[in-house]
Amino acid sequence: MLSKKLQLLEYTTANLVKAVAIGMACALAGAGVCAQPTNPTLPKPSVPNPSVPTVTPAPNLDIRPTGDNPTQPSDNQSKSIKVDTTSGASETALVEYLAAKNVIFYGAYWCDHCQKQKSLFGATAATKLTYIECSVDGDNSQRKLCKERNIKMFPTWEIDGKYYPGTKDLKELAKLSGYRGPTNFKYQK
Repeated sequence: MLSKKLQLLEYTTANLVKAVAIGMACALAGAGVCAQPTNPTLPKPSVPNPSVPTVTPAPNLDIRPTGDNPTQPSDNQSKSIKVDTTSGASETALVEYLAAKNVIFYGAYWCDHCQKQKSLFGATAATKLTYIECSVDGDNSQRKLCKERNIKMFPTWEIDGKYYPGTKDLKELAKLSGYRGPTNFKYQK
């Protein structure tokens, strides 16, 4: 009997570790992106015991901040990316060029990399970006469009019909988009 309980405890602990690992994917992503897995599956316990709780992920899991994380909005707070940096003339010129070229920035309000990406532009310029919210519960969510375009990592930039995942330095965005204006940007990636 003790052996079966130990097996269940090991299984439950392994599932908890997997769930935490999925939840940490965004924070640990070294490439400057947040991943959004879909339909994660974990093995079923070999010894069922209804008195021992198990961890089962929700279908179509959206990874987002949890617990006491101050960046996670409560139900009555806005679920959009806030920017507290300032824009300069170069950031404004670049974002106006990107908007005129129909460059699209796909992101999620809970994604730290998306927050950093918008912060590179500064508050004023960031409001002029063509931004698509991909989180199902984000402000002005366009989740259906994100799924249609197969957006799985945040941020993702769409430039001339090509997709570029990851946080991009403004000089890199200028190069990818063909921008030839001033590039004395205030912030670096």
